[in-house]
Amino acid sequence: MKIDRLLGILNVLANTDRTTIQELAERFEVSKRTIFRDLDTLNESGVPIVTYSGIGGGVAVIEGYKLKSNILSKNDIKNVFTALNGLMSIDESTDLTNLIAKLIPEETSTVFSESDYVIDLSSWFQDSITQEKVSVLHKAIKNQNCIYLEYISKRSRSARIIHPHKLVFKQSYWYLYAFCEDKQEFRLFKVNRIATYKIMDASFNCKAVEKIDFRKDFGTGLFSSQDPTSLFEVILEYDVTNEFFLTDKIDARFFHRISSAEEKGQIIFPVSDLEWATNLVFSLQDKVKVIAPLELKEAIKTRIKRINELYKDDI
Repeated sequence: MKIDRLLGILNVLANTDRTTIQELAERFEVSKRTIFRDLDTLNESGVPIVTYSGIGGGVAVIEGYKLKSNILSKNDIKNVFTALNGLMSIDESTDLTNLIAKLIPEETSTVFSESDYVIDLSSWFQDSITQEKVSVLHKAIKNQNCIYLEYISKRSRSARIIHPHKLVFKQSYWYLYAFCEDKQEFRLFKVNRIATYKIMDASFNCKAVEKIDFRKDFGTGLFSSQDPTSLFEVILEYDVTNEFFLTDKIDARFFHRISSAEEKGQIIFPVSDLEWATNLVFSLQDKVKVIAPLELKEAIKTRIKRINELYKDDI
């Protein structure tokens, strides 16, 4: 990819006194014309590249452009690279390329090999709608464009105009942190719940955002309670052949019943909200059977009857 080659060229230039076009072309297995175009791209993006003519000449980054390597420890370098490389997974801008080249004093492949974490914010799917939304919303943030959107909340579907300030990635989901004109306050919008949106010509002035106070009361009392008698002990039985599916859907402990000839397993956890448990069981489809509590089993049966009623005319 071009962005990888640009990053590689920057690292070569930043870590050598000078090199030739021919050496760069051979190293990255492209033509000299391609290298010239890449150098023009880097120059236009603000990288101060200088050319030396004559014997022993070549190209180099102007002295002092790169930060001294002793400013960052080896662990600092790995952490900085991991974070920036994560951003590169969704935004292959030359700004990030330049920043990595300035901060990372060695080959990025070496740093990647030594890093303990890999952050990749991109989708598994090339045609991801969420990824497309994130890309468009990011442009609106950079250009300070207002956005008209229709948002699906728990209560209703509403239209509003917002001022996008930050994209937030938290626990597998993307959110848009924006100032809502209707509510006159900042709100966190889950990108998946943005039904429709339109980038407006109108612009806005950014407000200072020193930090985002994330709610920490989600699930309060859901799995534990001061009064243990208010909790239901949920026991779900499953066939072990479905463990792969289930571990992708639920974060829980899985217990094998070793003595069972059918190789059954159980998922056991306490919960205070029966409606929440009912929705969870339905999301697991036909891969689990409710063993307890009785109230949950009856709630599932009632839900199944409602579904059958919806489709009775199609049978």
